[in-house]
Amino acid sequence: MSKQEYNYPKLSALAFIFLFACGQGASASDFKLSPFALYEQGKEDIYIKGIRTKYGLGVVGADIGINLGDDVNIRTRIGYGYHPNADLSLTVEEKSVSVTGPVAGIYLEGAINYLLWERLDYSITSELSYVSRNVDAPDLTGMVGSRPITGSAVNDFDTLDLVLSSQLPIGKAALLKISGGLSQWNLKTSAVAVYNQATGVLSYKGLSIPCPCTVTYPKEIDTTSIDPIVGISIVSRNPRHNFGLEFYNRSLKSKAGTQIVGIELEYKFQF
Repeated sequence: MSKQEYNYPKLSALAFIFLFACGQGASASDFKLSPFALYEQGKEDIYIKGIRTKYGLGVVGADIGINLGDDVNIRTRIGYGYHPNADLSLTVEEKSVSVTGPVAGIYLEGAINYLLWERLDYSITSELSYVSRNVDAPDLTGMVGSRPITGSAVNDFDTLDLVLSSQLPIGKAALLKISGGLSQWNLKTSAVAVYNQATGVLSYKGLSIPCPCTVTYPKEIDTTSIDPIVGISIVSRNPRHNFGLEFYNRSLKSKAGTQIVGIELEYKFQF
């Protein structure tokens, strides 16, 4: 299945959430358009089934949200990021090898938020969100000792999160939001390293191969698990033009032995 075909169900689901929100928008009390930027990074290499991979994603994009009455908010997000020469890793001969190359990232999100309780400036909300992330590195280069290698890698990281959030005032200018819950995550990694040698003899898995020759090292990961997610954010209290800054920690301890930390900045325009 091609990457485009793989993304069609995700795009359809997110489009349905957005169209439902727009269909209800005529009776909505407000419409919010928010540019946002986020960056998330694995604290260590993700290590699954003997394969190590790095994870990092930085994007900028747009958030569209609609309030449906006083208690329900639906939003959808799309973001894009590009790095001309990012540092990644490929697994070659059971070892992690550093490589570099251009990397493109796509971020797609759909979420529904429900207000459970509110009094004065204090509130408790629940949120269900689905996020699809694609990190594509089609042209990687590196060295194994004195041998040059080329390769490619695709990381698809999808999460379905259910969290509770509490909000409380800090002074007159801002609100503090603390959230925590569970995340079901799926990581799919497809990577290949290719070594080409023009002359001589290449040793591979105990065999001596006369050259010219090409040796390919394919690796794949497809893992799903459930782990905690926690976050803390500060949101300004301007009702029409406000900003939010969030820090979050997404655990992958159950299967990957590490965690992902992220930072997000959002500026909201309310109509």
